[in-house]
Amino acid sequence: MKKINHLIFLTIYFSMILLYNCSREKTTSNNAGIDDIAHQDIQSECLDHPDTPDPAFGYMVLEAHGNDLHIHHINAHYQCCLLYTVEYFIDNFDITASESDTGAPCDCYCYFNLKSIVYDLKSGLYSVALIGIRGDTVGIDTITVGG
Repeated sequence: MKKINHLIFLTIYFSMILLYNCSREKTTSNNAGIDDIAHQDIQSECLDHPDTPDPAFGYMVLEAHGNDLHIHHINAHYQCCLLYTVEYFIDNFDITASESDTGAPCDCYCYFNLKSIVYDLKSGLYSVALIGIRGDTVGIDTITVGG
């Protein structure tokens, strides 16, 4: 009986070690250690007149200020009751920023200038994709952050 208990214990012990080691996320990212991506999402009030060049289509503008990345969505055409938030996925130097609206629906639409700032990225050349609320690609571009 003692051998059976010992065998069961060893089986469970090695199974737990295997599960733990296999389920851990492995990364080669230069941004390893970023558990919680520090960012701030900012929206304008409804715009009276959308910005140029083509107000019918929203577009993305990227800016780097030190190690902070500013992602602008110019002429975003969303519902007036917008509560803007962005979720980030960072893999090495590839960033996908996905917009979403957490507000209640309303019956009006207007243009907004939206901005999301990601803080304290590692220095390097990044490829950035901005995905709009409806799943559309607003823009894809590259930018050098930091040094």
